[in-house]
Amino acid sequence: MKKTKGRKRWIWLGISTVILVLIIYNLRHNPEWRNFDWGRLWASLVSAQPGLLLVALAGVFLTYLIRALRWQFLMHPIKKGSLWVLLVGQFLGFSSIYLVGRPGEFVRPAYIARKESLPITSMVAVWLMERICDTICLVVLFSVVLYFAPVGMSSAGKNVLSVMHKAGDAMLVVTIILVAGLVVYRLKTQVLMDWTLRMARFLPQSIQRHLEHFLHSFAEGLQVVRSLPDFAGSVVLSVVLWGTNATVFWLTLRSLGGTLGEFAWLAAALVLFCASLGLVVQFPGIGGGYQVGIILALTEIFGVGADVSTGAAILLWLMMSVPVLLVSLGLLVHEGLSFKRLEAITEEEEEEMEEEAATKGAE
Repeated sequence: MKKTKGRKRWIWLGISTVILVLIIYNLRHNPEWRNFDWGRLWASLVSAQPGLLLVALAGVFLTYLIRALRWQFLMHPIKKGSLWVLLVGQFLGFSSIYLVGRPGEFVRPAYIARKESLPITSMVAVWLMERICDTICLVVLFSVVLYFAPVGMSSAGKNVLSVMHKAGDAMLVVTIILVAGLVVYRLKTQVLMDWTLRMARFLPQSIQRHLEHFLHSFAEGLQVVRSLPDFAGSVVLSVVLWGTNATVFWLTLRSLGGTLGEFAWLAAALVLFCASLGLVVQFPGIGGGYQVGIILALTEIFGVGADVSTGAAILLWLMMSVPVLLVSLGLLVHEGLSFKRLEAITEEEEEEMEEEAATKGAE
């Protein structure tokens, strides 16, 4: 299993490398980048207003508390989780993503399952619901931003925005269909599961087992829909979370002064959306796609200089990752753990999930 996991990690890293190289290659051939000024980049960073950065930093930590509270609502139909365990799980989980990339996603459900003595499948189900909530909120935020069209765009940015409007409309329609599908799946879980598995009989047995396991986990995560207060709480917290994330971006960008010092909140929200898309392509420890998403949004949509945009991307990445990594190191000491031990726990929980899936498939 370790060999398979390592192979997948290298494959994902290779794909990310190719995508980022192509993006950077195209950027370098843009006339704007030929006049890149490193001195201007440095000047924008050192002149950042510390007061705004401190408020933004408080917002960063607040997002982790909100995530922990939301996780508590999502898992309430299974068990009332400890807020402290859930908060620690958020910090350690996202730190793992910053350090090892997307493969670190599984740390949160694995850590929380171990600390709360729960089946790993139930926490993976909660993680799936969390990701669905995040996706829906991001699409809605994107649609709101496009509807109100943030001011301060370049003429080229307005052309980009017109194209994004069409994409936003399509994404909103898909999101509405997704939400409707979730409700139908929750009401007709067993019927839809049986139908899906019948349609998948042509697939190899191993794939059928994993599909059945995924459908069971997905259905388990949708238990929150049974309780209106829990469901409403998770939705409200999701909205507050992404509003806070956008505010962190807004404060950080405004701290740099100049053109960015006049940035509107909706404009910062659009930059956040582009950065979130970039998270799909990440290099362990240095990000990559996240910063590229920010740079592209600032240069191509708002006409900000390449050097200032790069400085903003670096500052935002540092604000979102470094404080969390430092707190996580302290939490690891407090919990008597290390990142190596955390990885071992994750692998043990993954193996348990694989064994459970194989057992259900054999039955």
